[in-house]
Parts: sequence; structure tokens; C-alpha cells
Amino acid sequence: MVAALLGSWLLPQITRQWQDHQKALEIQTGLVSDMSTAVSSAVATSRFVAAGLVAGPGEQQAWNNAYRDWTTRSAAIGAKLRAYVGSDVGGEWQSFGYAVTDYVLLSAQPKAGSGRVAQVAEIYGYRDRLPGTQLSRSDWTTLAATRSGSVFQNAYAALGRGLLARQDELVERVLDSHVSGF
Repeated sequence: MVAALLGSWLLPQITRQWQDHQKALEIQTGLVSDMSTAVSSAVATSRFVAAGLVAGPGEQQAWNNAYRDWTTRSAAIGAKLRAYVGSDVGGEWQSFGYAVTDYVLLSAQPKAGSGRVAQVAEIYGYRDRLPGTQLSRSDWTTLAATRSGSVFQNAYAALGRGLLARQDELVERVLDSHVSGF
């Protein structure tokens, strides 16, 4: 009788719990991998474009691809985070995503009316969540005005490092979270 109970109820229950745990780990691993890949790619490509390492007509294509890839990936990741981890982390990702989008936009060649001041203002509003990023008033002003010169490149690099550090914090939040549905 006890053996039958073990065989028909307890062992399948333990197996199901183990399988659910494995599936939750797969979801978390996939999410953090997608997060890391998307952010690293957006930051690296933006830095290459802003530094003029992609020249000529290839620059616009590289920028277009980076912007499209980032916005598409960010939206997909945000939807998955909300579905599996919850609206708190999903909301944090969305705010972070806006800052990364502004960062990508700042890598473009400045044009009159391009919105650089608004982009810098949005990132400035997010600055307290970018670990280790301390920029001077002059750095922020330069980011809003140009994409050339050492002041811009240094400030832009510091912002990129801050975004990558923030992405690491969000990855930790996902890894510490319970995946819903399991």
C-alpha cells in the first residue's frame, strides 16, 4: 500500500517539482542572456558609431541596425519580464530601456532640432540609477551639443559603463526573482 502510494503520487509530484524548477531556471537563464546581449550590443555599437569607427555610408546603416535591434529586443525582453518575473522588474527594465534608447540616439551625428537636449535630460533624470557614473555639468552640456572631442567621448564612455553596470543590477534582480507559473 505504501509502495503504491509512493509510486503513484509522491514520485510524480517530486518529478514535476524538479521539472518546474528546471523550466524556471531555463526561463531565467534565457532572460538574463537576452538582457546582457541586447544591452552589450547596443552600447558597443553606439560607442563605435559615436567614436567614428564606422565611417561613411556604413555609419548610418550600423546606427539604424543598432537602434532597430535594441528597440525590438528591449520590447520583447520587457514583455517576458512582466510575464515571468512581474511588473516591478518589468517597469524597471522599461525605464532602463528608455535610458539606453536615448544613449543610442546620442551616438548619431547631431542635427538641428535632433532632440539631443531632451535625450540628455532623460538620461540625466536616470543618472542616480547608473552605478559609478558621475559626470560634471560640462560633461552633460557637451553630450547635448556634440558627439566629437575627448570630453564627449569620455562622458559617453562613462555613461556606457553606467548602463552596463545597471544592466548587471537588473540581471541580479531577475536571478533573485521567482518565476511565475511554476
